Amino acid sequence: MAANAESFAKPLANIFTLGVRDFDAQCDFYRRLGWPLVFDSDDFAVFELRGAVLALFPVDKLAADSGTTPEIGNGGIRFSVIIAVDEARDVDTVAERVREAGGTFTKEPTDAEFFEGRDAYFTDPEGNYWEIAWAAQDNPVSAAARRAAGLSS
Repeated sequence: MAANAESFAKPLANIFTLGVRDFDAQCDFYRRLGWPLVFDSDDFAVFELRGAVLALFPVDKLAADSGTTPEIGNGGIRFSVIIAVDEARDVDTVAERVREAGGTFTKEPTDAEFFEGRDAYFTDPEGNYWEIAWAAQDNPVSAAARRAAGLSS
């Protein structure tokens, strides 16, 4: 008998942990972005974002915790975390803050290629990829992200 998908609560998946090589430098980068630090210990830091939480954990400890080996190479993009902004101009505003904090852009703010909107890609000092994106209100991904953050029904 197949389970009815509606009988299960949607999973809450809004905590992202980056395994980092230089914990202190990575914490400093995200502090310079002005992101609220809500927890800080010797080897674990958490920043609260709108609708999500970013955790930083030394990559060797993340590997030990997950029972695997750390990936410490810089072989290109393996994931990106999207920062959804409310207005097209906000892509440029956030990009400027990232630039001031020391982020490196792989794609400067521009009209998006694969959706109607505006976006940019950057890496933090250890090469973790982030996308800053604005999409029209009728974009289904943006609508789902707003719902997930409790910003709309």
